[in-house]
Amino acid sequence: MNIKFLDNTKEIKEAFINCFVMSWDEFQVKQKDWIAKMAESNYPITIDWYEKAYMWDKMNPDFPNASMEVALAFLKEHSGPVYFMTEKGEDTYYQGKKLVDFIAEADAHTLAARIEQEWYDSYRLAEQNMYDAGAFLPEDLYVFDASMKWCVVFTHETTDWESEIDNPMKAAQTRYCIICKV
Repeated sequence: MNIKFLDNTKEIKEAFINCFVMSWDEFQVKQKDWIAKMAESNYPITIDWYEKAYMWDKMNPDFPNASMEVALAFLKEHSGPVYFMTEKGEDTYYQGKKLVDFIAEADAHTLAARIEQEWYDSYRLAEQNMYDAGAFLPEDLYVFDASMKWCVVFTHETTDWESEIDNPMKAAQTRYCIICKV
């Protein structure tokens, strides 16, 4: 896979956040019912929680959730270069080099194939107590293009986490993804 790591990551990430991630004030309005429900369960959602939360936790709840299959199909609808980035502070290794808070560019179709291969291999190999030493994509991955009119989020979560022990490949198919269009 041909990857180009970008130098202007701070500017791109700020633009991404401004486009796709709700501010604390927006979050409190859009998620007021969920915040109240969590408070009733003695789990208060505060500014401290918000600052530590994943970006995908702070995205507009109107953006539709998608299965892994749908998210990959959405990405494959795009051609040419796309950007991909990790969650703040999440690291990975690429060709022996540790990468933190990176943004890279790759071909949309090639990246989709790599996402699919690494995700399913991680579950397939986990069944055998093994791992893919060549995998480098972080488990929380944000993919978008320069226009920032869309984004697809591949999270580390599954919607069928109960099957992760008994049927990992079933769980792998339920990767929690989000498709964002502005």
